[in-house]
Amino acid sequence: MATQKPIQLYDSAASPNCQRVKVVLAEKRLPFEAIPVDLKQKEQKKPDFLKLNPYGKVPVIIDGATVLYESLIINEYLEEKYPDPPLMPREPARRAKIRILIDYGMNHLDLPYQKIRLESMKDKQERNQETIEGAKRELRNLLRRLDGEIGDQPYLAGDFSLLDAALIPRFLRMEGMGVLPDASLPGLGKWLQRMKDRPSVRAIM
Repeated sequence: MATQKPIQLYDSAASPNCQRVKVVLAEKRLPFEAIPVDLKQKEQKKPDFLKLNPYGKVPVIIDGATVLYESLIINEYLEEKYPDPPLMPREPARRAKIRILIDYGMNHLDLPYQKIRLESMKDKQERNQETIEGAKRELRNLLRRLDGEIGDQPYLAGDFSLLDAALIPRFLRMEGMGVLPDASLPGLGKWLQRMKDRPSVRAIM
């Protein structure tokens, strides 16, 4: 039987979207070839790249004849095609709950997260600290739901899953923003440290 070529990953090392795919690739021990895409040079907008992803964004994976983009969809594909080790539970209700929490972490946290990110990109003297502190309070309030979900479990849905992989790049950035750790979110603080101890996460830090 012919050996399949490694998965190709069109990658920007600093991209959180690429990072969540790399976490899943590492957890599943799937060999891959990273093909760097220079976002500052707009390589993602060149015609050859747009043939792979008309959105003009990273990541893109090529797995044999399959070309895929959008990080969360890529991770679902990797889980279905390469189910060992499993990163989703077998029960449909638990799988659905994980997808709900991925949506919560990616979409419902996005507005205050982006407020902080955009202010942080400005020169220090031009940053609106009131906006930043207000967005931090808003984020911490929204994070209480996830802190309640984790409880005493080691990971957000019990066992390590696509949920943890999806959210960890954003949580590492929230730590850098000073949103975490926070005494009001003890479960998430322990989870974040546990995640940073995993080799798949250390590799993207």
